[in-house]
Amino acid sequence: MRACVAGPDGELRTVDARPAGRSGRRLVLLDPAGLIPLPEAATLAHLPGRRALGLDREGREVVLDGLAVAAVLPVGHLRTLLPASRPEPGVPRLPLFGYTAVAEHRGRLMVAAARTDRLDWWEPERFRRSDLGAAVAAARTALPGNRVVEQLAVCALEHNCYTAQNTFHRRYEGALPASPACNADCLGCISLQPDPVPTPQPRMRYAPTAGELADLAAYHLGGAGARIVSFGQGCEGEPLTRAAALEEATRRIRAEHPAATIHVNTNGSSPAALRRLVAAGLDSVRISAISFTDAVFRAYYRPTGYGLEDVVECGRVMRAAGGQVCLNLLTFPGVTDAPEELERTVAACREMGVEQVQWRSLNVDHDWLLEVLPTTSPGAGMLEALDHVRRELPGVAHGNFTRPRARTLSDQGAPATIP
Repeated sequence: MRACVAGPDGELRTVDARPAGRSGRRLVLLDPAGLIPLPEAATLAHLPGRRALGLDREGREVVLDGLAVAAVLPVGHLRTLLPASRPEPGVPRLPLFGYTAVAEHRGRLMVAAARTDRLDWWEPERFRRSDLGAAVAAARTALPGNRVVEQLAVCALEHNCYTAQNTFHRRYEGALPASPACNADCLGCISLQPDPVPTPQPRMRYAPTAGELADLAAYHLGGAGARIVSFGQGCEGEPLTRAAALEEATRRIRAEHPAATIHVNTNGSSPAALRRLVAAGLDSVRISAISFTDAVFRAYYRPTGYGLEDVVECGRVMRAAGGQVCLNLLTFPGVTDAPEELERTVAACREMGVEQVQWRSLNVDHDWLLEVLPTTSPGAGMLEALDHVRRELPGVAHGNFTRPRARTLSDQGAPATIP
């Protein structure tokens, strides 16, 4: 195996050095057995101002002649190691992506990753279809003046958001962004960033009415391939901060589409708000968490007015109502796979009644995050962590994508269960 580096212009080359990745702050030798070929839809990137690192024959760190190289993985993949890099003093923060270690092996580029979900709904080749513009135009005609339609048009056409595109194609999962406000100040927030870091998409600047949300949901669910609508998208804040509007919208959606899955992606900050939505007909929740260790949780989320006890209680609320509970686990090699983290994650999943763990690579400048996180025990490895959680939680599904509740997906070309 050979290490990959880049020149100042981003030109990729290999060097005769033992390639390394990082597990948190620790350098790890890359092993071909833990790598997969670079996925077709992945993006290669060089990391400006970050020197590439490798290991010598004695396992000591060496600084390589070039900039660090990383891959940004497509959906359905889990990063297992960070790129081995060292930032120069004063360099700007990296854009908010999940940077993954890369190496060359027998003439092929390889990445430290694992395929974790194969739901056909989210295959990249299904998106950016030539008829997307016509689909957006049709929604604008059907729902004139609906501000959420205009919000999602930007997301679909300019920011390449898959869920927004699906909304206009009236298939799969439809997006219902609802809140311009948030009660957390996440270090890696992808829509509103007070720190000097570029965000992938701007946050919505208005609060949609219940009518705008319900009307768009009805339009989406009228499509032959539509199955689910979801509050809580990347272009908004925290949807549970708008309990009244979402309660009314949910009641209207449920009355018109009794078989649909009505879902919310949330930080789990308000069990009281979630109870209101569940009473109105919400039947699925995905709760995001980086950790169930309070110091780690607070360092990343920087929450206002809520804590881990509220996050866990939100899971209990949905489980008590018989709905679907998913955990959106924001993973970070060297943290997620620490023994104490795994123990607390498994315990929380049991307490919340989690049906599916979604293993999501956290999109953030890894060095920036490590500056603020407390030190954890050395990680066991992300593949080992995945196996451990699977063993400890029999019957729980693992993947990346939320499924509609109690509905066989075979007629949509997708498996009914996660591999």
